[in-house]
Amino acid sequence: MTRNYKSITLLLVALAVLSFSSALYMYNDYRILDQNYQAMQGNIDDSSINIDLIVDFGNGTILYFNQTRIPVGFSMYNSTEFIIGENNMDSTYYSEFNAYFVNSLLGTGDNPDFAWSAWQYQECCNWELLEISSNLYIPKDGQVIAWYYQDVDEFGRNNPN
Repeated sequence: MTRNYKSITLLLVALAVLSFSSALYMYNDYRILDQNYQAMQGNIDDSSINIDLIVDFGNGTILYFNQTRIPVGFSMYNSTEFIIGENNMDSTYYSEFNAYFVNSLLGTGDNPDFAWSAWQYQECCNWELLEISSNLYIPKDGQVIAWYYQDVDEFGRNNPN
């Protein structure tokens, strides 16, 4: 009987040492992964910004992409492609103006009576129609930008949202 107790005690001690070693190993792996995550998060913060993108279809349907992270230096055009997907945006490039004309977003467009316009929201609480092409406009961190689908006769008069 004494021999069985010694064997069981030895087995339990071995299991305890193995469990402790495994826990220590997993904790060390967790610590390394957490350090790598923190380093990567710092790199992401340094190479990206947050913007709010609004897509106003002009019929009461509005999509909000709030606090969306985009790479630093992306234009409004690049940001829109990045956020909604390249396949959900149709445009025509005019080299003489170095500008894209957006024909449709998310399947809405190609109507000669309506057009997509690019807007920026100013901190002083008003919307402004972009005076340059969306591929030349670089949004700032925290900025609100919008696409507005509106009647061409009202172009630039109303504002999104």
